[in-house]
Amino acid sequence: MRKTILAAYYFLVIAKVSAQGDVENRINIPNPFGHGINSLFDLLQTVVNNIILPIGGVLAVLAFIYSGFLYVTAQGNETKLKTAHTALLYTAIGTAVLLGSWTLANVIKATINQLMT
Repeated sequence: MRKTILAAYYFLVIAKVSAQGDVENRINIPNPFGHGINSLFDLLQTVVNNIILPIGGVLAVLAFIYSGFLYVTAQGNETKLKTAHTALLYTAIGTAVLLGSWTLANVIKATINQLMT
């Protein structure tokens, strides 16, 4: 316990470092994400629009098809119908979360843009 306290004291208090740099001769690092991403909100919207929505959309369609297949193959069996109903419910919830993330990203970006102007 004492070693932990001493280590925390060392890292939090004793090891203070002041860093300064020359402002006039700074190096410009190019943006690795491209020219359209200049803020965290642009990155969030790009990730949602270009990665999450296409992959999630395909998975949602496949899950709906699988749920329909479960309904067709249940043939009146109550346990299989319950399983199919649960799969359809979870697919609908997942699709709602997916579309909600897209909506939230667009609302956040629009709000921030409106506040900045």
